[in-house]
Amino acid sequence: MGIISRLLLLLYVLAVMAALVVSAGVCLHFFPAQVWQDNLNLIISSQETLIVIAVMFLASLCLLTMALSSSKKATVVNLSGDVELQKATPKEVAVTIPAIVSVVERAALSVVGVRQVEAKVTNKGGTPPVSVNLSVILSQSYSAPETSAEVKTAVNKALQVVLEISDVPVEITVTEITHAVIERERRVV
Repeated sequence: MGIISRLLLLLYVLAVMAALVVSAGVCLHFFPAQVWQDNLNLIISSQETLIVIAVMFLASLCLLTMALSSSKKATVVNLSGDVELQKATPKEVAVTIPAIVSVVERAALSVVGVRQVEAKVTNKGGTPPVSVNLSVILSQSYSAPETSAEVKTAVNKALQVVLEISDVPVEITVTEITHAVIERERRVV
């Protein structure tokens, strides 16, 4: 359920609760009969009441269609979650997705011919618990299939060493082949 749907549901529930409180006050005789009857006649005779009824009907219809909807939408990838490692005892070791992204990107950049990498790691929760999608920029004089195979090997080796996760599915997309020198941060040795 999206943010707008939740906001709509909140406003709808608050309006229904207010109507229920007023109805309970009338039933328990907190309001004199003449006062609420006069106010009810005033509310019924105004044109704004029809607008409120129409808005409430549309909100009800919208919420009903969401409740009865059986189509499954695409899963939103949580890029800030944790991955629990299976080798350790539960809840003992959890690694954040950004940490895994860092390991994957460094491993991919260690392959000769790779100029730039952008990694997306998805938490699958199974065995293996993650999958990796890489967008790679290659140098012009290197073979895309051979370099991609080397990148897959390097990424799987890094994940095996650091996280003890093996056979992680790695999908590589070569987004650009360039001969330009891409500036990287200089390391002080």
